Amino acid sequence: MRPRSDHALGLGATAAAAAGLLLASSLALGAASNRELEDRANAMEARLQAVERSSKALVELQQQIEAGREELRRLRGQIDEAKHELEALRQQQRDLYADVDRRLLLMENDGGTTAPRVLQQPPPTESEMRAVDEATVYGDAFAALKAGRVDEAIRGFQLYLTKYPQGPRADNAAYWLGESHYVAKDFESAQVAFQSVLDDFSDSRKVPDALLKIGYCQYEVKAYKNARTTLERVIAEHPGTEAARLAQARVTKMDVEGR
Repeated sequence: MRPRSDHALGLGATAAAAAGLLLASSLALGAASNRELEDRANAMEARLQAVERSSKALVELQQQIEAGREELRRLRGQIDEAKHELEALRQQQRDLYADVDRRLLLMENDGGTTAPRVLQQPPPTESEMRAVDEATVYGDAFAALKAGRVDEAIRGFQLYLTKYPQGPRADNAAYWLGESHYVAKDFESAQVAFQSVLDDFSDSRKVPDALLKIGYCQYEVKAYKNARTTLERVIAEHPGTEAARLAQARVTKMDVEGR
């Protein structure tokens, strides 16, 4: 075998050097690519974490807004009840004034020549006595709820519904019984009371609110599918009401929560 020439040795060295340079370049390029991919992955992770934090903050904010709206709706309901009681008192006052005027008129027609006669008032009828007692039972229960005496309110509304199942305030008593249980976080009992509004007082103005609160109760016991169905029913059957707006807000919250 002939020994390699200097020229051949030179070519071999050059090729080796070129190969080494190419390998080094490839390694450097690969390292750079890996760093770039890692940087992109880190950036993507940071963005996802930021989105997750924003989503949590949005859910918390929405919960606070919804809680505020629910409290406002409850207060408005209490204001409506207070207005009703005030109007009843005003009517009693008007009746009293009318009775006084009637007595004065009788005295004037007597000519003033004789001593005023004592007008004997007939005793209250049984229906009048029942009306006074009915208003007292309801008023005491409602006052207890407004004062935060929830247990007392529950007993009072239950008493009302037992004594006056068809009374003029029976639908309201059933609804506020549900609200009392809801405040006490007894969601199953609350749902039963709200359902009674739908079953027994289908013409009541409390129906949309009762249906909404049934959806809330189902949500609280984690029956999310039933809750969504009930809330969508509120939106469909009572469009344009405050109950429908609150139902839509809860559905939106469930969408964000993935429920």
